[in-house]
Amino acid sequence: MKKYLVIILTLLFGGLVLSACQNNDEPLNTSPPEVDLKTEIPIILIHGSGGDTHSLDEIADHLTNDFASSKDELSMSISSNGKISYQGELTKDAHRPIIKLGFDKNQASPDKWAEWLQIAVTDLKSRYGFTQMDGVGHSNGGLALTYFAENYSDDKTVPTLRKLIAIGSPFNDLDADDNAGSLDFQKLPTYTKQMTYFMNNKTKLNPNLEVLSIAGKLSDEGEATDGIVPTNSSLASRLFVPKKAKVYMEDLQVGNSAVHQTLHETPESVEKVYWFLEKFHSDKSVTKLVSK
Repeated sequence: MKKYLVIILTLLFGGLVLSACQNNDEPLNTSPPEVDLKTEIPIILIHGSGGDTHSLDEIADHLTNDFASSKDELSMSISSNGKISYQGELTKDAHRPIIKLGFDKNQASPDKWAEWLQIAVTDLKSRYGFTQMDGVGHSNGGLALTYFAENYSDDKTVPTLRKLIAIGSPFNDLDADDNAGSLDFQKLPTYTKQMTYFMNNKTKLNPNLEVLSIAGKLSDEGEATDGIVPTNSSLASRLFVPKKAKVYMEDLQVGNSAVHQTLHETPESVEKVYWFLEKFHSDKSVTKLVSK
């Protein structure tokens, strides 16, 4: 009897080991997307520090109601351990869906946000089959998209980032002395650790990427700043994006409305975002810098 028991247990154990080995060899995700939207290109909206999924509602509302770019919205938030929560869902008829992404740790560093962004859009691709995406980020949200653009351009689990819009993003951080000089600068006095990282990893950018940097300047007189971010810091992307990406363009807003906290909500920003996402197309490389 004991002999038969040993044989049975041995067979059971061997079956479990074989099953485990087979499972480890299987792809992580072999199932089709829940809703097949692989021909659609979503617009990912990312807030700045302290923000949430509603921070870019102004842009979303205009794109939906005024410009009719999209008729579908979805909100999603991601925790520090990668857990994703969805508010709403997309149907098979969704066109150019707007995805409002929020980070539960909304004061974390933008490079950390980029890691969570990778997790989030991997899940979006799994659910909806997206192969491409556009991203719009305010302040540190634009930095997160930039880290993502450099760090995950070869990652096949995520949609390819097609267009990136950074609004008031402090590429060279916030120190005025580090960003001193005229608006036609070709270098800056000091490069921060973050800026150095962007410059050192610029060759990782997708050569077909199209980038728009929007900067604010409160006045023609005095210090060039949007009240928080030095204007030249917002334009410092010119030091690593051109010639590595297909398109690089800058937009400068001057006046009291160009304040950092609401720079993404100004009529000029909203119209520029719409134009770049929906109207601008180029088969050639384009570089257009602010020069005054």
